Amino acid sequence: MNLALDQPSGQGAGGWAASLDLRYARRRGHTAIVERHHVGPLAVQRPFYPETNGTCHTYLLHPPAGIVGGDQLAISLILEQDASALVTTPGANRWYYADARPATITQHMRLGDGASLEWLPQETLVFDGADARLHSSIELSANAHYFGWETVCLGRPACGEIFTQGRLDFRLDLWREERLLLRERVRGNGLPPGLGGYAAFTTLIASGANTATRSLAREVCASLEQTLCAVSLIGDLLICRGLAHDCAPLTQLVRTLWAELRPGLLGHPASPPRIWRT
Repeated sequence: MNLALDQPSGQGAGGWAASLDLRYARRRGHTAIVERHHVGPLAVQRPFYPETNGTCHTYLLHPPAGIVGGDQLAISLILEQDASALVTTPGANRWYYADARPATITQHMRLGDGASLEWLPQETLVFDGADARLHSSIELSANAHYFGWETVCLGRPACGEIFTQGRLDFRLDLWREERLLLRERVRGNGLPPGLGGYAAFTTLIASGANTATRSLAREVCASLEQTLCAVSLIGDLLICRGLAHDCAPLTQLVRTLWAELRPGLLGHPASPPRIWRT
């Protein structure tokens, strides 16, 4: 699936138009990026292989370092049979003041039989006055594995900025074999309803889970402070949602969950991307 945008690349009155299409395949004991196409300011660094199982660690780059009104970004990831990739970002993603123009990111991920995708971006910071629209679509084959999260902070609590004038519309659809398993949407003008006054929230989703996975996740949640979180199991989907007053405790939450759950769900110990330490 090609999600390249119809409008020309570059920055003009309408903002940046950019797309990135990656295809992963298993080659000689490791996963390689076998196709890569990009338009505008979206790219990846060379892949890293810190694990013996050949998982391809990939860092998504957006050189403008923030999303502004009028930006339209599209990311497409296709994992062929038995491919395994871990995708993260070098730093926080920032949505700036929109100047009455929406900014849009579309993310599409398709996983073949036996493929494994870990979608682990660093936190998203949505400044007051932003008009942020994110749509993620994940398509799993019968035996594919997905582990991903999205952590969002609205406003800048550390400097007293409250998200009052901005708009937010974040959607996620997860499918297996053309059957919809999960549909999520967070939407609001200013702070969305249901956050209870908290400025930051996270959602972590992992497939292939069972009741033992849920119990372990609940133990992790109970051991961490400064977060209000809950874990549920829908079919084989583990879903953890958390609230906090800023991103830091939620970042700790999702990374701890990933480290504890990865061996049971994916069969490999956690190998944190080294970019997280910089």
